[in-house]
Amino acid sequence: MGVLWLALILFPATLSAQDQGWSTPVPLGAYWFPDVATDASGRVHAVWSSGAEGFDTVMYAARNGATWSRAVDIMAMPQIAGGSEASRPALLVDSDNTVHLTYRYTTIYYSQAPAGGAGVPGYWREPFAIGEGYFSRMARDSKGVLHLVFTQNVQTEACRICYHVFYVRSTDDGMMWSDPLDISVQPTGAAKPQLIVDSRDNLHVVWEGGYGGSYGQLSDPTSVFYSGSQDGGASWSRPYEFDPLRGKTTAAMARNITIAEDVNGHLVTAWLAIPEDVVYYQLSVDAGATWSVPAPIPNVLGIWGLYQSRLDDYAMAVDSAGRVHLVMVGRRLLEQPNSELLHLIWNGSGWSAPTTIASYAGDMPEWPRIAVGLGNQLHVVWFVRDAENLFNSDAGNYQVWYATSTTDSPPIAPVPAPDIPPPTLNPNAAVVSMAAAPTPTSQIKPVVVENATRPKVAPALLPNIQSENDEVLLLVLAIAPVVAAIFGVIGLFILWRRRRLKV
Repeated sequence: MGVLWLALILFPATLSAQDQGWSTPVPLGAYWFPDVATDASGRVHAVWSSGAEGFDTVMYAARNGATWSRAVDIMAMPQIAGGSEASRPALLVDSDNTVHLTYRYTTIYYSQAPAGGAGVPGYWREPFAIGEGYFSRMARDSKGVLHLVFTQNVQTEACRICYHVFYVRSTDDGMMWSDPLDISVQPTGAAKPQLIVDSRDNLHVVWEGGYGGSYGQLSDPTSVFYSGSQDGGASWSRPYEFDPLRGKTTAAMARNITIAEDVNGHLVTAWLAIPEDVVYYQLSVDAGATWSVPAPIPNVLGIWGLYQSRLDDYAMAVDSAGRVHLVMVGRRLLEQPNSELLHLIWNGSGWSAPTTIASYAGDMPEWPRIAVGLGNQLHVVWFVRDAENLFNSDAGNYQVWYATSTTDSPPIAPVPAPDIPPPTLNPNAAVVSMAAAPTPTSQIKPVVVENATRPKVAPALLPNIQSENDEVLLLVLAIAPVVAAIFGVIGLFILWRRRRLKV
């Protein structure tokens, strides 16, 4: 923390444009936890958590060419008394040009829309309630089956708040879903699951494990885990803990795991070792049955030494040449006082040197997500916490950002998006059934890539937004009367003791 405060004092909050082909980052809007996907026409779809007075929302914007559409709130839920809920949206765009969306209120919801109409709330299907939960992630196999993982609290005597990873699937394009199956089967909690379907339709899930999981939080110590299915999700392997030799103490933790399939058909994972800030990777050549010994990714470090966020994550995407692109927040040098959003490439045999997408002094980037469009176009989104309010989301001026780059992988020709008829759904179908009011109108203006500058947004766009550290405060407030009573009893005992001694 001393290093962090010194950096804040000596280096004003700045963002610098980047090297090696990355575009100048442009803002998409407030507030946090974005996701990104692309369709066959090359259109880029972005969603993120935000809100308006009285509502929690899923914001959506699309990019055709160099221009972003106006951001609109495609899902809106009335705020729960006492604060907001981060909607935590996750995207999947399939080969049929359908945009699939999951998001949360206190329940995980699923919906879909045609790619060409995703910016119009009336095109979105009536939301389907998957179940109570927090994180969610989707994938689609070659047979058109939708697979979904999400976290849900499993209350036991030993752990009252311990979220497990559950799996469901849909064989009818998301109209109905199977019964949930607990695939984490751990006595502790889970957070940030990621799901992929490999080239042989095997399913692979990784997540972060530790006690808790509500509002994205896990108590230390944390580890990272894997489970896989080779029968379409009917059965799952027992969770495998990466790097178990480091033990289970706060001196040997792991976070931020991500997974992809490389050009060789091998699985590759990357995760952060704490507190040493080393980023490790591991390979599996047998569809997750066994894993290689952890090896450090060269020339890159994590950000834990500067900023100890428990809400950050890493992400991977694969281009047309089978190269795996990793995006993460980190540093290139141990003595580096500023944070960077970094991009690295795994080519099937080694890692590239990291390149910088965005660099910050004071402000902190977080939660990067990456998608590949048309085979060789990289699209990255993330959000930034302003230096003045790193841990105070109520007053924060948090912003979602976007950058793009083109690789030398083979391009894929765009397929024009099919025409879609006018929406026939209820124009208020995007509002969860609890809402009695229409979707609020977004005030975020369209963003053009050229000459974009950091917007001046008034602090506290979401005056009641739920901090993802609030449970710690609630715990302190809950036990405060008990602590006061204990000290009171001790004080009375000391006073009584002194009086007896005088007698």
